[in-house]
Amino acid sequence: MTDQRPNEHSYKAYPSYKASGIEWLGEIPEHWDALRLKNIATYNDDALGETTDPDFEILYTDISSVDKIAGIQKKEMMTFENAPSRARRKVIDGDVIISTVRTYLRAIVPISNSESSLIVSTGFAVIRPTERFDSRFASYALRAPYFVEEVVANSVGVSYPAINASKLVTFNIALPPKEDQSEIATFLERETKRIDTLIEKVRESIEKFREYRTALISAAVTGKIDVRGEVA
Repeated sequence: MTDQRPNEHSYKAYPSYKASGIEWLGEIPEHWDALRLKNIATYNDDALGETTDPDFEILYTDISSVDKIAGIQKKEMMTFENAPSRARRKVIDGDVIISTVRTYLRAIVPISNSESSLIVSTGFAVIRPTERFDSRFASYALRAPYFVEEVVANSVGVSYPAINASKLVTFNIALPPKEDQSEIATFLERETKRIDTLIEKVRESIEKFREYRTALISAAVTGKIDVRGEVA
């Protein structure tokens, strides 16, 4: 079995590890558990019923409105009467929504500071962590490659592979003690923020170099600069 511990990143490893009992998950720290998601979270708990007031206003988001890094990018205000039939799933802060269609695109987003009227597509599984499953930790654990890859591997279909939420919640999660979950979430919030800042700086530098490239070409072909003798 390939050792997947992050020693190569210069972070210290846990003192000891044990077999999780799940082939695709591999080893986990000795004091962690490997539990089915349905044992530490509920799913699709709340939905708008067909008897909802036609004039009831909702903020709706679907799979195409979700970015795997930036989260929900678009919410559309509409009445229940004018909403698509898939606009049904209610969400609350602490939930994690997972696209059950083409999960490989990683439309997986934690819900935080959301409006009470926010409704998401039935194309999402709405995962609601229990007391044992820290919601901040859950937001990272459910986006981890090992979990997403298992969902993708068990999806059915060619063009639009999909999976039932009832199947999705049978997959295992590597679960540390509650206090460890909180520390891991805090660490990831800090480190991912730092990485995102670096990414943004790189993007800004790339844009400046592109502007310089365009200006250089323009200056050279319009005679604004004399490049004679610059070419060996």
